[in-house]
Amino acid sequence: MTPNPALHRYRHDLTDFVEFLRGWLEDYRLDGVGSYTRHLHREGYDSTQVDAYGCADAANILYMLGALPGAASDRASWIRSLQSFQEPGTGIFTDASHSTFHTTAHCIAALELFDARPLHPLTFLAGLADPGRLRQFLEDLDWDRPWPASHDAAGAASALAITGEVGPEWFEAYFDWFDAEVDPSTGLWRTGRMLPVDEYPGLFSNLGGSFHYHFVYDYLRQPWPAVDRLIDTSLTLLHDSAATFAVTDVGFKEIDLVFCLSRARRQTAYRFDDVGAALDLLVDRVVSVLDDPTYRSSTSFDDLHSTFGAVCALAELQRAVPGSIHTPVPLRLVLDRRPFI
Repeated sequence: MTPNPALHRYRHDLTDFVEFLRGWLEDYRLDGVGSYTRHLHREGYDSTQVDAYGCADAANILYMLGALPGAASDRASWIRSLQSFQEPGTGIFTDASHSTFHTTAHCIAALELFDARPLHPLTFLAGLADPGRLRQFLEDLDWDRPWPASHDAAGAASALAITGEVGPEWFEAYFDWFDAEVDPSTGLWRTGRMLPVDEYPGLFSNLGGSFHYHFVYDYLRQPWPAVDRLIDTSLTLLHDSAATFAVTDVGFKEIDLVFCLSRARRQTAYRFDDVGAALDLLVDRVVSVLDDPTYRSSTSFDDLHSTFGAVCALAELQRAVPGSIHTPVPLRLVLDRRPFI
């Protein structure tokens, strides 16, 4: 690509990537507005069928590109499409690829982009309305698998925050539990249950899970506990662990790490320059991968959900490192509007 001299104030111009992404999304669209599949070339996957994550993540990506439809009829079609995945009796949104908590929160979060809500109450979460039952639910999570466990705890909190089905006292109990259970040496959850840094996913599972709690804290404007230790841990994972970031692909690992670094940096001056250097490094790595036509045509990119994660990482980096990335319209991270990815 020939550099545009008018964009000399930016290190990277991703105009071509954004244009590519718009066309790429169209390939996944099925008949009708708001109807998408998730994969086109995955073995054993029926790409002719509408998919909850295909629809939700198409909406998420279009929102971040500033390209959601404005026409009332189109928005109504999107809302009907997303609402169609909900079971009336339980309120659960279902998809075989994720837990009911994750899918429910993910679809509700996509509906919120259209200022819409689910059709039916979340009766499957009614038992958690009692603070005692909430605390027991959190205690009983599989803390040996902190990454997938976070989908349930953060999914429940995000869905309830968006729908408004619980009040502030519920979130007070929620944050009290998490404040008490943060690991003071790493800034991650849960204390005493850290996994090895020299294995993968290992300690990154703790960070990937903690990211989900951090965006709930962030949405409700709560300070993060042990934020200096979180910075230490994030930098260790980037520079001295079994995990790799934006080397061969870009997805949810990258947004998890970038969000923890960039949002922690807003709350403390601790290792400020080290965090800045890490974000600069991640900008260059993420852009290098996403700007590679070979990667964009690979099977790794054939997934609306993981590509959504990549665009989230790009959006957070664009905001965290001014002058780093140009796009035709500044990207808008969905987490700045509502919780859950």
